[in-house]
Formats: sequence, C-alpha cells, structure tokens
Amino acid sequence: MPAKLSKLEEKALTLLMQSEKGMLQSELWHKLGVTSREGSRIGIKLERKGYVKRVKAFSNDRWTRRLVPLIKQVDIKPLLGVPCPSCSYEPLCGPRSEHHYRQCVLLEEWLNK
Repeated sequence: MPAKLSKLEEKALTLLMQSEKGMLQSELWHKLGVTSREGSRIGIKLERKGYVKRVKAFSNDRWTRRLVPLIKQVDIKPLLGVPCPSCSYEPLCGPRSEHHYRQCVLLEEWLNK
C-alpha cells in the first residue's frame, strides 16, 4: 500500500507529474510558495516514499537537485464501459476456465464499438 501523502506532498507530486523531466527543487518551492527548507524536506519525503527520484543537477552556476517523478498519471477513460466488472462470469473468467476473456462475446462487442 502506498505511503500516505500530506496535502502539500500531493500538490507537489501533481506539479511534478506535469513534467516528464521533472523540475528543479527551487522551481517547486516557488510554485508551492514554501521555504527552501520546507521544499527540500518535501522532496526528500517524496523520494523516501518512492514517488520521485532526486537527481543531482547543475543550474545557475551551482549544484542543486532535480525532482523526477517515478509515477505517471493514467487515463482510465478508455476503460469506461468495459463489461468485465459487472459480468456474472467474472469470478470464473481466466485462462483455465470455461469462460475465457479470449472467447468472451460481451468483451468482443465492447471492443468493436
């Protein structure tokens, strides 16, 4: 189970996930409106929880850290309406069962919409 995030950590992670390359800690601090000390602690906590990687980076003639997200947002809209969760055969469905997803008429109809 993922570690619980504070509201500020959630906000920081949301900002970081908007950029694949991540952002410098100082950029994040400014966007969050927090001090460098608080921003640094947020980066460390997110790294310990496995959400970001802190990478050493050189910027503006000094060394700093770039926070790179290790998770991505997933769009579940394409999965809306899939028949499997409400299917009466769902508990029996699997590769070794009589009702297999490869032969499912309901799933085939949904895919062909």
